[in-house]
Amino acid sequence: MFHLRPRTVADCVVVINWIPDAEAMHLFTGTRLRWPLTVAQLTAMQAKPGFSAWTLSADQSQSPAAHFDLTIDGDVAHLGRVLIDPQLRGNGLAHVVVGFAKGQAKSLGASEMRLNVITGNEPAIRTYLRAGFTMYSSERPNVTSMNLVL
Repeated sequence: MFHLRPRTVADCVVVINWIPDAEAMHLFTGTRLRWPLTVAQLTAMQAKPGFSAWTLSADQSQSPAAHFDLTIDGDVAHLGRVLIDPQLRGNGLAHVVVGFAKGQAKSLGASEMRLNVITGNEPAIRTYLRAGFTMYSSERPNVTSMNLVL
């Protein structure tokens, strides 16, 4: 059983420790943030209108098992920075995270969810396709854009 809760500064410290190098960070954040990732970079994003960041914790644990953020723009939720604790990967948790993200987006008033994945991040692309997302043409190089009607 997982529980969704708003991300805290302490969670940011944990999430940053899941990222071993610049390449892994690029898959997590794209080109918007710089290596080495810092708590200040993650928390600065909270100033963006419509932004919220979330963690999933296993059972009653306060330690995050996964992270994602949403930015609501009208009735569209932009899903970003999805990351799972490396020790928990490969067990289907990505599908759980996407389910929680969809539910949270709906509760925030979204009727559509969009996301961008670094092209070549096949595990993420497979996860989103399995969750019902479809690809659409992106003007950004090296990015696969996807959307889902909620």
